[in-house]
Amino acid sequence: MLILIALVGAVDAQREFPFTHERGRSTAEFQDGKLHVVAAYDYSQRNHDSRWLLIQIGASSVRPMVIRRDWIALRTADDSEFALATQRRVGEETVRIQQLLQNAAASRHDVVSYFNQRDRPENIQLFTLPFRGVVHDDFVVDNDHVTTGDLFFEAPRGRWESGTYSLVVRHEDGKAELPINLR
Repeated sequence: MLILIALVGAVDAQREFPFTHERGRSTAEFQDGKLHVVAAYDYSQRNHDSRWLLIQIGASSVRPMVIRRDWIALRTADDSEFALATQRRVGEETVRIQQLLQNAAASRHDVVSYFNQRDRPENIQLFTLPFRGVVHDDFVVDNDHVTTGDLFFEAPRGRWESGTYSLVVRHEDGKAELPINLR
């Protein structure tokens, strides 16, 4: 009976998030033949009662394509979307972001290990802390590199509710949706 319940749950997850496989408790992998995305959120899965949510991402594609900052969102079960934080907000919250990154350091996940091109990673550079680099509004994914980086989302009410969200990564040919389960 338990096996049947587990299989039904796996089928429902596939229906809700096609082309997606969960790789452990807090890592999801999307691969549809065009785009390959891995999202890891080990720390934020258990520590989401704060304003900021951290999701590590890695991406590659079969052909070069651009992904814009404003094409990335976090969707709730009722189809509300939270936009990726702006660099300005991250800059205004530098102390909290640094604390989040420090707290998450021990539970970070190597998303590059899910890709064949793991010897050629590039940083998405959508965010930076003061004096640490240039910020971009988009990044390129292709078959020769793995593009990786941190995504930050800010809760409008000061904390993230438990539940399943969708990380939505849009691109020229469609979108990837990955489950983000906050417990």
